[in-house]
Amino acid sequence: MELVSSKHMAVIGYGDIGAACAKIAKHGFGMKVTGLKRRPETVSEEHKSYCDEVVGNDQFDRVVQEADFIVGVLPKVPGQTDDFFNAQSTFSKMKKTAVFMNIGRGTTVNEEDLAAALKSKEIAGAVLDVFKKEPLIKESPLWDCENVLITPHCADQDT
Repeated sequence: MELVSSKHMAVIGYGDIGAACAKIAKHGFGMKVTGLKRRPETVSEEHKSYCDEVVGNDQFDRVVQEADFIVGVLPKVPGQTDDFFNAQSTFSKMKKTAVFMNIGRGTTVNEEDLAAALKSKEIAGAVLDVFKKEPLIKESPLWDCENVLITPHCADQDT
């Protein structure tokens, strides 16, 4: 275990939810935070204040290579964000010590590629709240990964 105050979190899909995550990471835990958004010029000054930098998609590779935590908060946009996070674009470029988190949409992650990256220790771990099919099917290879934390997608339910 290490303190997160010395770590770098990248928020991929920097909208309202991403900004809320960044605010906690930066101001609550003292992390370095990078927000990545297709059109970074549309980010409000308030939301910019939660990041050390807000960059466009052209910086994706650099951001993924530098971050200790990659937080996916992408929306479901058919033909654009399907399997956006995959072996070639993301997992092979991450640090071996990095953790991937997805709180956006399940369709944005290639779950087979993620399971392979986790099993081979290409990345250190994953925290997953959403899946292509919910609840996560029993046959998913993600259930066999010892370095994944799976949470129920129930933020919209009253407690």
